[in-house]
Amino acid sequence: MKKKNIAWSGIILTGLCLLIFASFSASKKLQNNFTKQLVGEWRNVYVKIIIKNTKTGSVATMEADSTNWETRLGIKPIRTHFKGDGSYYSEYRNLKDSIIKRNDGTWFIKGDSLTMAQTLPTKSRLTLHISITGNKASFHGFIDFDGSGKLDDEYFGMQRKFGNW
Repeated sequence: MKKKNIAWSGIILTGLCLLIFASFSASKKLQNNFTKQLVGEWRNVYVKIIIKNTKTGSVATMEADSTNWETRLGIKPIRTHFKGDGSYYSEYRNLKDSIIKRNDGTWFIKGDSLTMAQTLPTKSRLTLHISITGNKASFHGFIDFDGSGKLDDEYFGMQRKFGNW
């Protein structure tokens, strides 16, 4: 009876090890794939932010897509350039296509999440879940859109790829 239990324990342990290894390998493959796919220039085509006011309890939604982006936000779609060396920059342009703001920093992928560590003009860190299909990427996470100092505003965004390095 003991030999049977030991045999089953060995089979179960081996199965668990294989499952953990397969899960790790799949996660690493997804991570490497996203890293390769993300390099290049991306432009916003859709954004939805659910803004929660923790003081009043009120909730507001801000939404824009390619048909109303400029009217709704007063700027051109944001251009984010992800470089193969792990750096990035985002350009904010006015309606005359002049750069009015530029954020710089570093980025990396872990599993299905993108982390962007902004270094200029101010330091901040943002982690979003990412999904890429062809030349379209979707992002979801929590940001501080209202300047409250809390990552409590829910962000949904879609971007389209324009170029590669």
